[in-house]
Amino acid sequence: MRTSRRALQLVAAVALAGCGGSSTPDPETLSPEDLATEADVAPIDHGAGPGMGADDQQRSTRVSALGKQAAQAIAVPNGGPDAHLRGAFGEPFSWPLIPLHTILLPDGRVLSYGSKPSGIQSGLMHYALWDPLQGTGTESKLLLSNTTGTDIFCAGQALLPDSGNVLLVGGDRIANGKRNYANNDVNVFTPSNNALTRQSQSMAYQRWYATLVTTSSGEQAVIGGRIDRLFEGNAQYPPTDASYASTPEVYSATQGWRTLTTAKSEWAYGSNVQSWSYPRAWWSPQGKVIVFTVKGEIFALDVAGTGSVAKVPGAMPTGAYMLPAAMYQPGKILSVRAAAKAVVVDINNATPVVTPTASLSADRRFGNATVLADGKVWANGGSTTGNDLAGARYDSETWDPATGAWTLGASATKPRLYHSVSMLMPDGSVLTGGGGAPGPVVNMNAEIYFPPYLYKTDGSGEPAVRPTIATAPSAAAWGQAVPVTMSEAAPVARMTLVRFGAVTHAFSNEQRFQDVGFTQNGQDLTVTMPASANYAPPGFYMLFALDAQGVPSQAKILRLGA
Repeated sequence: MRTSRRALQLVAAVALAGCGGSSTPDPETLSPEDLATEADVAPIDHGAGPGMGADDQQRSTRVSALGKQAAQAIAVPNGGPDAHLRGAFGEPFSWPLIPLHTILLPDGRVLSYGSKPSGIQSGLMHYALWDPLQGTGTESKLLLSNTTGTDIFCAGQALLPDSGNVLLVGGDRIANGKRNYANNDVNVFTPSNNALTRQSQSMAYQRWYATLVTTSSGEQAVIGGRIDRLFEGNAQYPPTDASYASTPEVYSATQGWRTLTTAKSEWAYGSNVQSWSYPRAWWSPQGKVIVFTVKGEIFALDVAGTGSVAKVPGAMPTGAYMLPAAMYQPGKILSVRAAAKAVVVDINNATPVVTPTASLSADRRFGNATVLADGKVWANGGSTTGNDLAGARYDSETWDPATGAWTLGASATKPRLYHSVSMLMPDGSVLTGGGGAPGPVVNMNAEIYFPPYLYKTDGSGEPAVRPTIATAPSAAAWGQAVPVTMSEAAPVARMTLVRFGAVTHAFSNEQRFQDVGFTQNGQDLTVTMPASANYAPPGFYMLFALDAQGVPSQAKILRLGA
């Protein structure tokens, strides 16, 4: 294939993306024409290797064979002699599109969207479902048509706490012949019938790159997002200035939308220093939305009434819009900052406390951070040089809250860069996937990471024997003591609760972790739920039992609410 000079310029621009600064090309501002050219240049990887195309019969046959072999319930694979220290990756497998958005559903399936089946950016025509109980073969995935008329590429997303439906807000819009303008559409995905339905009431503001935060009342606060992009104009279309949705909104499943008219802020989630770009935000024990900015400032948003927002004490090192953060304990957040730095921010009181912790082994721009079943934080993917392969980090590393230290983990087969995801699954493994739109590789594939806690500690690389929760309630209220039955009477060392993930653009906006208290009498446990919705907002959680060696059970799914 001949490669044009324009195509080479695009690849160079993509390679620079994510390096920071006003002169850095934004990989999301390529035109449809540019994206088409870029897609011709960037190899498509369906799992067997870079560049495998649909017309490559030999490789397609190989992928088909791998799929058939994997078409069974996913088991922990044998690892190397250091699997109990570093974990292990399973074999890559294909995905119907780029899974640049993923949401764990209450039935254990994964909803994903963000590209065409060809790998070109778009959420206008398709979305996909993966059922882990069907393995990783073709039969485990379902590609469905989006008939809403909304392009949900780069939408905001959250799992609704009462119904288990998925709320999708905003996304992409084409204007002046260009992509990456915003829309204000509201859509809901219903797992019971796999339907995506556009709602009659739209948001007040168009939003592209918005974050949703579930509050203690079960509402969703929507912050950030861009409205219009900067466009210089041409002979056919007029110019447009960049504009941003700097006023938050709140969604109620029963009452609809309201606008927080007195909580507008350019610094917290608006135009300044990319604060609009999927703001890193959480519901805090103080009953407010806490927002971390790229600049390193911290803001508190009160969603009561028409809202208010204020900068609070505490400052972090400079960050970047493509760096992750994760709540690893109630009110405690690990935030990855620029130049591989990391800090712990305690937001349990009105004045946050920022404490430096050990730096990562390398800068991980566009990488992800996932809280594991034991409360450790696993970082994977990213690149030291932005959205390119030159500095791609195939290795991973795990941060231990008890020591503040990072430990190097297993290495992936695929680069996970811009538009990649990582998400904890109910079996204690981590789904990793995606990357691309734009390249440097269009990763229409996924891999599963099996953490060290799933392996025997004797160096055999064999999967550990896991405790089993025989029965647990499907719903509970705050402060409630609930019965849990184990399959055996062996001592349980910990019970942990992990909120479901909703991941995109290096951020799982819904995930959070906490230990829960319990007593044990033989096989019977009495587990006490978190005391307050400010510590554990309503919604769906994974309940894990860990033995004395730290090996987790398969999780039971529990809905926490009134």
